Amino acid sequence: MLKRIPKDTVLQGEICKPLFVKKDPVGVLLIHGYTGSPHDMRYLAEKLVERGFTVSVPRLPGHGTNHMDFLSTNHRDWLRRAIDAHIELRTECEKVHVVGLSMGGLLAAILATKFEVEKLVLAAPAFVVSDKRVYITPILALFKDYLPREERVEYEDPVLKKLGSEYWNKNFTKPAVSFLKLKRLATRLLGQVRSKTLLIIARNDSVVPMEVREFVEKRVKGPIETVVLEKSNHVVVNDVEKEYVAQLVAKFLEE
Repeated sequence: MLKRIPKDTVLQGEICKPLFVKKDPVGVLLIHGYTGSPHDMRYLAEKLVERGFTVSVPRLPGHGTNHMDFLSTNHRDWLRRAIDAHIELRTECEKVHVVGLSMGGLLAAILATKFEVEKLVLAAPAFVVSDKRVYITPILALFKDYLPREERVEYEDPVLKKLGSEYWNKNFTKPAVSFLKLKRLATRLLGQVRSKTLLIIARNDSVVPMEVREFVEKRVKGPIETVVLEKSNHVVVNDVEKEYVAQLVAKFLEE
């Protein structure tokens, strides 16, 4: 007998739904970050669709629904979904470029070593993180699934307010351990990346510090171009400079 799905398990509004638009034989896979959802990539996705690309924005398991879903997933689930999304897009397109935001940048780099990814965009990739407390989460996870954040953010939009209460106003421990495992794997493979790479970072990023520039540039084996934003925070693809970022990405992929 099928169990009734709780209301809170339903995706938080249209903005959290996966996106797939078939256009050109050239596809772009956009991967959101830790505790994010497809809504972070939607603006960039729409601009790439306008330029004629076929675009896929998957939703990573446990994201965009509720925190209990999030706690039931791990790095293997997130990586499997990214791999599946790439394979699905590759069946529709002659070539596929990959764009990853934050933890999505880690997933994107891993994909670049497993598939023939011609162009790779790493947007504020979380190879280096500012909050060093993440490194003690393996110990904290033995006692707590999450802790409430002291710096809570409130939103007027009801969907964002719900997402905030489920994800962004909590410091997760068990999922953070999975993030660290994914980070170690991506770091180990980064030296095998030979894709043409665009690295986008922000000087005011509160999550990923500027040191990530040297970290990535020293390891990537393919040609790499770096752009530093002056106004944006961490979600660079959907912040105050999102129009500029969309133009940068589109131009890079079209060249």
